[in-house]
Amino acid sequence: MEIAEILLFGAAALIFGDLVQLVNSRRGRAQKMGIPMAPLACLLIIGSYLLLAQAFIVNNFRFEEVYYYSSSGLPVIGRLYASWASSAGSWLFLAATFALGYLVIRFRLRDRESEFRAFHALDIMLLFVILVVFLKSPFLVFPEAQMDGRGLNPLLKTPWMLIHPPVVFIGYVLMFYGFAFTIDTLKKENRTASILVRVFAQSAWLFLTLGIALGGLWAYEVLGWGGYWAWDPVETASLVPWLTLTAYFHLTSTISGRESSSRELMIMVSSVLVVFATAITRGGLAVSVHAFGQSPIGGVLLAMLALMAGYFLYYQRKGGKPLFDLNLDSESVYSTSLSLSFISLILITLVCLWGMIFPMIGSLMGGGEISIDAAFFNKWCYPFVLLFVASLIGCHLSPRLNMKTYAGLLGGLLVLGVAAALLRFPTPNMLANLGIPFTICALGAVVYSTSEKVFGGRRSGVLISRNLIHLGVVFVVLGILLSSPSVTDYGELVASPGSTLDLGDISLEFGEAIIREPYGNVHTAEADACCDPEFAGLTVPVTLIDGGSRLNGELNILLYTIHGVVSRPLILRSLDMDVYVVLHQTDDVYYSLVHVMLGLPMPPTSFVVNVKTFPLMNVIWLGVALMSIGIIYPLFKIRRT
Repeated sequence: MEIAEILLFGAAALIFGDLVQLVNSRRGRAQKMGIPMAPLACLLIIGSYLLLAQAFIVNNFRFEEVYYYSSSGLPVIGRLYASWASSAGSWLFLAATFALGYLVIRFRLRDRESEFRAFHALDIMLLFVILVVFLKSPFLVFPEAQMDGRGLNPLLKTPWMLIHPPVVFIGYVLMFYGFAFTIDTLKKENRTASILVRVFAQSAWLFLTLGIALGGLWAYEVLGWGGYWAWDPVETASLVPWLTLTAYFHLTSTISGRESSSRELMIMVSSVLVVFATAITRGGLAVSVHAFGQSPIGGVLLAMLALMAGYFLYYQRKGGKPLFDLNLDSESVYSTSLSLSFISLILITLVCLWGMIFPMIGSLMGGGEISIDAAFFNKWCYPFVLLFVASLIGCHLSPRLNMKTYAGLLGGLLVLGVAAALLRFPTPNMLANLGIPFTICALGAVVYSTSEKVFGGRRSGVLISRNLIHLGVVFVVLGILLSSPSVTDYGELVASPGSTLDLGDISLEFGEAIIREPYGNVHTAEADACCDPEFAGLTVPVTLIDGGSRLNGELNILLYTIHGVVSRPLILRSLDMDVYVVLHQTDDVYYSLVHVMLGLPMPPTSFVVNVKTFPLMNVIWLGVALMSIGIIYPLFKIRRT
């Protein structure tokens, strides 16, 4: 047994001991007097992950994880993020992230006795995470060290791999913390727990937002999907807890009184859906191009999900409050708008859940692999997205509207939308045109409300930050409505080194192909001696001519010994448009790559590229940035309370 595994066993024993100590104490007094078992366990978990990371960094190919997910030619920073590239490694990294935050929590609250239930819940969740690590152990070893590794999947060799998974994991862990302290708020009025729930929920919302955005950028820039969102099961699973957490922030006292557990329920639902998302991504419950394969941990995660829900409902029932309460004041535009926003977010969540769960049910019933395409999600989510946009109009114009004028305004926007859809203006897509009047009106409403708060006498940082979030949402929706229907696909075009493609408004000039000599080493069973080269490739310089401007870039296509041919998309960005170019594999290109790998350079005489233009992509990224800025500010406000 490896030292890192012994550390994990010790951590599990200490967490179990901490649980016993908490249960046998009154409000954690034994924890205050006894051995700090939980903090010690957290240190052991962190140490276990650091040993795995060290094995990657020093190229210890005795470990199967290092052998299958790294190689000696990988840069040091690449070896670091390779440590969470696999299912097993990512679970240990998640456990270490959980442990690091839990260590800080126990240290900061070491003198408090009122957070017994929160610590109890955190101990149980951490035990489940450790159990999953044991089931998917990253510490399996060969009888003797291998000569080199098989290399990291080339689609993971990107700076996004360094940023995106940790951001998502931090968001998930923060959600777990929020759930644990929510349990304490059910018992009585616990101001410390209530503040912590707000801090953890707001922080989790920020990291989940960034995680979704970074995942979209990764798909767009690296994977070559030709888009930033494909309703893949893993993408959808990451969206669902974000939706319910967003709904949580709309449950103000205006529509849900303090005499119910509505807000606490939404925290629980969001936390449970985080576990569901990890089961989809890393538990083998769904078929996806970037989910891990079949795994025994899916059942464990579902058990954890059920336990969390049952744990919450048990304490909620003891508290005596109604589980959920939504008060709609039909005479108030503001109350109606908040209710509409909450309901629309829940309905979008239900659509997404059905789109993920139905294929799993069909598969379990013997129907084989069933998939639901993007058209289903686009069709059924769209009306509820418009409902949410309509609620933003009422929210920001409520001081100027009554219910009659609000209904009249929405009716007028609907008429404009139908007319735009029939005229197929301003885009070729009827559904997009239907939503554009609502979105432009929402944009005007948010801008008006923001200017009133900034320049009027009601200046409030929290209200302005809320407006920034809404402004970001409107920009994202408007960018999608204007951009998606206006994508131009020029198809597969034949070009050659030194040629020019004239595509009407734009032109592409291709330079001479540049040979990328064989690089690195990977271990293969077919290698005569030690290893084979990891990859070799071709680079084609590209110049985009758009009016009087010129943008330069490079197309790369690589032949990997282990992973085959991989082509990275080239994105040439201007202020109003992205030009998306992908170099495809053809016989000519493949023969050229094989000759380069053999040390016999032979540039291709021709190649095939696929060219697309994506207008107004910067509007979407601007929206994400505004949302993130708006989410960050209240964190500082909460910290000062």
